[in-house]
Amino acid sequence: MKVLAADGYILCSGLLRTLTLLYDDVCVTQANSIDEVLARISEVPDLDLVLLDTGMPGMQNFAGLRQTFKRLPDVPIVVTSPTESCAQIIDAICSGARGFIPLSATPCVLRHALPLVLSGEFYIPASALRVEGGHSLLATDGLSKRTRRPANNGLTTRQREVAAMLASGKSNKEIARELKVFEGTVKLHVKGILRKLGVRNRTEAVLAAVRAGYLPTTTLGIRAPASEGAPADHRTSAFGATSLPLQPEAPSQADNGVSRAAPAGLFGSRRA
Repeated sequence: MKVLAADGYILCSGLLRTLTLLYDDVCVTQANSIDEVLARISEVPDLDLVLLDTGMPGMQNFAGLRQTFKRLPDVPIVVTSPTESCAQIIDAICSGARGFIPLSATPCVLRHALPLVLSGEFYIPASALRVEGGHSLLATDGLSKRTRRPANNGLTTRQREVAAMLASGKSNKEIARELKVFEGTVKLHVKGILRKLGVRNRTEAVLAAVRAGYLPTTTLGIRAPASEGAPADHRTSAFGATSLPLQPEAPSQADNGVSRAAPAGLFGSRRA
């Protein structure tokens, strides 16, 4: 796992220890300012997590967070802070953070918060749900007074890559090897794909990804739509393409009665 982190938080918290307990081969690149963070991004490809501290130089009013999010829209960013101001938490989430972790967070909280963020979810401390000077995530106008990013619950670029590899029948280990990431990272991506598509397993995920337009219909071996004179024993599938014949054709003499083998790929895939 590749982590880009604000040096101050790593030194004064148990977060690094928690990461090493949860994941194998955690590699941390430290940065003392937003300028250093932006410079490290090009030096450390395929980042899995970014940790920014509210007090680091260049972070004023979360300007540094917005710059980082613009450069890494698909990488989860966690903001750390010595305080738990509700207004600050709201601003951090609206600026691109997927999590807000105060320095007071216990190891037990970290063990739950980090996997949550890495799987594509959000984490905020419970204090954000309490009314504080008119600020609360539960308040009816809690976010209306702030500039909000449009909600985007679609698959990220990396999740689309993983979905395409699931469709080709690759295992988590094979996907990790091809993407040069850890197998645990792939598992988190798969979990995020299942959640976002509202499905239960890998096969359903590929079908849903095709329906949603993330993968081409040819992924499932579906032929292009037939012309108006198409035979009556063909129907249009849910994906908008003509499906295979509803009834199997009788084997010709050239077939010698041997049935055709099913195409390799999705439905013959291995389970990770």
